[in-house]
Amino acid sequence: MAITSWKPVRLSLLAVTLGGVLLVAGKLVFYPSVGKNLATPFEFPESVPLADWKMQKSAPLKISDNSEFKAARKYEYQKNSMALEIEMRYAVDTIGQVEGMMKGHTILKSSPGKLTLANTQAAGFHGILQQQNRLYLSSCINPNGSATVTSQQFRYNRNTRDWQPNRILFWLLGRGNIQDRRCLWTQMSVPLDKTTPEDAKKILENAWVSWYGWWQPRFPEP
Repeated sequence: MAITSWKPVRLSLLAVTLGGVLLVAGKLVFYPSVGKNLATPFEFPESVPLADWKMQKSAPLKISDNSEFKAARKYEYQKNSMALEIEMRYAVDTIGQVEGMMKGHTILKSSPGKLTLANTQAAGFHGILQQQNRLYLSSCINPNGSATVTSQQFRYNRNTRDWQPNRILFWLLGRGNIQDRRCLWTQMSVPLDKTTPEDAKKILENAWVSWYGWWQPRFPEP
């Protein structure tokens, strides 16, 4: 009786296994680009609202052909006498290491120093750095999970957030990997000639929470 009762279970397991094999085989035959990142082309909008700030202008930033970044744009805002600069870069196939990104770009290229990690409940992790009379806030907006700064934080989000039915289907259809290794690298900065580092940090963090709240639900489609 016990042996007989296991037959339907074994048949079900065999059917599921066979179905999975057929799906993978079909994917390899009809979608040979599997494993490659086929991220949909993306362009940053010319204008992005930011609470309590007035936008002044924006302009695209140059990116190299072999870069992990596929789009980039700089935004400039004003509030009273304070100017805020925000650089956005769309990273694909990244490990999410913000310090490494900073070393390859802008005035921080030569020696960015060490980021001081901080966290906000509304957005996640960000890093703070003071250099050349400016204070910087830098972080990666993730497609799933809160913002990250280190590769360990980014990897944790991928391991815990990406195993969802839509990502598995994305992989089965040959569109890319289950883990979504993209991020919107955000770098904000304000000058220190009109404020203290402590006040500048508060200004940046308030702007960051608002910025994150606008971008996270609008993360580019895979």
